[in-house]
Amino acid sequence: NDLLEIIDAILDLTTIDAGAMELKLRPLAVAETLEAAARTVADAIDKRDLTLKIEIADNVSDFIGDDKRVRQVLSNLLSNAIGFSSAGGEVLMGARRDADDIVLWVSDTGRGIEPEFQKQAFERFHAKATGGGHRGPGLGLAVVKSFVELHGGQVSLLSKVNKGTTVI
Repeated sequence: NDLLEIIDAILDLTTIDAGAMELKLRPLAVAETLEAAARTVADAIDKRDLTLKIEIADNVSDFIGDDKRVRQVLSNLLSNAIGFSSAGGEVLMGARRDADDIVLWVSDTGRGIEPEFQKQAFERFHAKATGGGHRGPGLGLAVVKSFVELHGGQVSLLSKVNKGTTVI
């Protein structure tokens, strides 16, 4: 399964780079989209003894996006948050409005990212080995960035060592 995920990520990135990725845009309900993403990681949340909370601002309801790709973005972010969190930690996912934009975010209370690595976090194959055993090929955040930008959005992160990370 891990190898298939890596191959799928490489294929997605290659398709985007070639300009051949076509999004299937339609109205998406924010709450339904976030809850669906949460269901995909429910077992991992339980296994790591974490709490997942969803926070949706009252003025947020729908947005236009490709359901499959938005869920893929959220699943990648949630997987990272889970993987870098210690048992008993908390993972937050949410949505808020910023003028005409809908802002989606995933936050954790994990080990955080060192400042010198934060600038490279969205680059391909820039995984950083950690003591907690969470290590991938360094494609998850690259896929997130590519899909968000394909939707016309932007991605950023805020992180403090031993305090956690928020990807917006």
